[in-house]
Amino acid sequence: MLPARSLRTSALYDKAAPKRAVNIGMNAELLARLREAGLNVSALAEEAAAAALARLARQRFEEQLQADIATSTALIEEWGDLGEAVRAMGDGR
Repeated sequence: MLPARSLRTSALYDKAAPKRAVNIGMNAELLARLREAGLNVSALAEEAAAAALARLARQRFEEQLQADIATSTALIEEWGDLGEAVRAMGDGR
């Protein structure tokens, strides 16, 4: 499993792209508390969206990695281990 920091969000989207206004639905009390706390709701939403995108990319990578490992294992089971074959040739077996 990859650590969260190994997939940088900057590689997943262009941080320099222009901002675009959007409308989202949010719990009214949560929104009020965020504003009272002086938190930037747009920045929080962007950070959460980037984190979700990174989690999805990490999940897809891990799924592909598991599929590749299974394929590699099946090939080794069918054809044998190349390293063992080379060592056996060196031993004169």
